[in-house]
Amino acid sequence: MKAKLEFDLPEDEDAFNVASKAMDWALIAWDIEQQCRDWVKYDNHQFKTIEEALQGVRDIINEAMAEKGVRFPV
Repeated sequence: MKAKLEFDLPEDEDAFNVASKAMDWALIAWDIEQQCRDWVKYDNHQFKTIEEALQGVRDIINEAMAEKGVRFPV
């Protein structure tokens, strides 16, 4: 079985980027899940407030996005 996706560029550039970077997004989600699991299971964090913990998650997201070269669609 084969499947083709077609995009009218540049109009569909955001949709194209989302489709072509889907595995990168999946890996980012996996990394976030694993880091949160480690923080909970091993209590190896220094967060004192929920705000600090959420900022820690945001930092992971932003670092992973930069590493994978992905961005949020606008």
